[in-house]
Amino acid sequence: MSGHGQFLKTVRIFYSKTARAKYVSHLDTMRTITRALRRSRVPLWYTEGFNPHLYLTFALPLSLGYEGQCESFDVRLTAEMDLDTLTKRINAAMPMGFEVLRAAEPVMEPKAIVWADYQIRLLYAPADREHARQSFEVFDSQPVIEVQKKTKKGEKMVDIRPLVQTLSAQWGETGVALTLRIASGITTNINPTLYLKAFYQWANREPEGVRVVRTAILDENLREFC
Repeated sequence: MSGHGQFLKTVRIFYSKTARAKYVSHLDTMRTITRALRRSRVPLWYTEGFNPHLYLTFALPLSLGYEGQCESFDVRLTAEMDLDTLTKRINAAMPMGFEVLRAAEPVMEPKAIVWADYQIRLLYAPADREHARQSFEVFDSQPVIEVQKKTKKGEKMVDIRPLVQTLSAQWGETGVALTLRIASGITTNINPTLYLKAFYQWANREPEGVRVVRTAILDENLREFC
């Protein structure tokens, strides 16, 4: 409830962003979802004042070019609504590549986010595959992996080794399927591309294709963000 007695309830919407939607920037994702919410006939709360706008907050923005299976945003309702009905209405208004998975009352604050898991597929030409595999084994076993990272004060060298865990690396006929756990959140946020570019430079080889999918967002105890 608001201070004026108005019904207000925060709801967390979990959704996936896949296929061609990965080329939609975060700013355009916000616009896309805002338009879908307005079309959905859901009782949404707008900020008050001279320029009212929809209350919409994202827990952890997804980088351009990445797909996500565990994305979320929060909205506020001005009337009680069945969450299954809410999910169906918003889904019906979403464009291709965006799919609402479920809705729930928020449990964690976004500041609780510490890690994110990514499934990464690197495709290599047959002539480069064995070189890439051997290079990765050496690269990933290094105690220090320094990269140049942009900060608010400029660029600086950062050791990302403690911030990236390789959970699995499965090499096959077309390349490698990696599962990485990477520091993510408000305090420390590492883009997987930093790690991948460092590997490409180390191996002196770039893959022919790359697919990055965020599969889980976790707190410090490795519980899924909810």
